Amino acid sequence: MVNKLEGDHDVFGDGSAMLIATPGHTPGHQSLLVKLPKTGAILLSGDAVHFTDNWENRRVLDINFNKEQTTASLQRMAEILTKEKAQLWINHDKTQRDSLKMAPGFYE
Repeated sequence: MVNKLEGDHDVFGDGSAMLIATPGHTPGHQSLLVKLPKTGAILLSGDAVHFTDNWENRRVLDINFNKEQTTASLQRMAEILTKEKAQLWINHDKTQRDSLKMAPGFYE
C-alpha cells in the first residue's frame, strides 16, 4: 500500500516517529524525527542539510529545487530542535557520522 502524504505524518500514531515535511531540496522532501526513550529526540535531516557548515550558516545548495522553501524548512527544523530538545543528525556529514554509533551498536 502507498500513502501519498501532504505535510507531516505520525508513522506509528504515538509520536515516536514523525515524518516532517521539509521541502526545498526536492518538492516533497521529508526529514524524520524519532523520539527514543533513553537517547531522546533525534531529527534526521535527510537531504535538507548536507553538512554542518550548511546548517550553521543556513547555506542553501545551488542544486536545491527551491531556495525559499529550503530556507523555511531550515527555520522549521531549528524550531523543532528547540521545542523537542532534539539532536540534529546530518546524513551527509562524515565528521558527525564518524562520531555516532554504527551497527552493531545502537541507540535506545
